[in-house]
Amino acid sequence: MTLIIGSIGVTTTSSVMAQDSLEKMPRQIAQSSALTGSWRLANMTEPPFPTPMLPSTDITADFSGDRVTGSGGCNRFNGGFKTKGNQLTIDPLASTRKACEEGVMTQEARFLKALQTAQRYEVNDQGLQIFYKTEQGIGVLRFVSQTVRGLW
Repeated sequence: MTLIIGSIGVTTTSSVMAQDSLEKMPRQIAQSSALTGSWRLANMTEPPFPTPMLPSTDITADFSGDRVTGSGGCNRFNGGFKTKGNQLTIDPLASTRKACEEGVMTQEARFLKALQTAQRYEVNDQGLQIFYKTEQGIGVLRFVSQTVRGLW
């Protein structure tokens, strides 16, 4: 509660008004901020089965502002993204063109295609899940946080 004293009289305002204003803010802000961060791909599921991931690759995605950057396991990529509620749209991605082993390149191509066909996302205690469109239905990219926590 705030107490305002002026030459005319005493007026009070309630913190309920401030809380009410916060609750009416667009949920997109809160949701897109949940997406913000550094993520490492744990697995990719394409209907009807999970796709085995090559253990020697580190596939990442870093969401910040309206940009996504990362590694497909061989090459670096970057591009823009937009959220509306839990809907996610990723613009066409630019990528470096380094050559790697055939298996790594195949996995990277599947990952980048999946990322660019993203439809929605969820962030929970298990990490980030991005749901993407496939010819067989909906696939899922499952990420874990790469945030380094202090040791104190």
